[in-house]
Amino acid sequence: MQTPVAVAAEIGRVTYLDPTGFVQQTSRVLTPRLGGISGKVAGLLDNGNDTSSFFFTSLAEILQSEFGASRVVLRTKFTSTRPAEVGIIAELGAEADFLVSGVAL
Repeated sequence: MQTPVAVAAEIGRVTYLDPTGFVQQTSRVLTPRLGGISGKVAGLLDNGNDTSSFFFTSLAEILQSEFGASRVVLRTKFTSTRPAEVGIIAELGAEADFLVSGVAL
């Protein structure tokens, strides 16, 4: 697991260090922030816990009714104990303007 060690907002980069003992630094360019979500497509990634579907379904409704998201793409991982499949991430990345991923217990 990588942990963010430095955020340089003025240049739009986050630097990560690998805590497993290897000395290697990776920098990634941050995506520009959206000015708002009205009219945007939201991507929601449900972690797959038994009780999380209620949370993500409710969040989808709120994003549309209160914040004006035009559409919500909701996908659920097969299991919360593993990373999301590459296909799900690719699909959400192609369809959505922004992504919310999380754990809902």
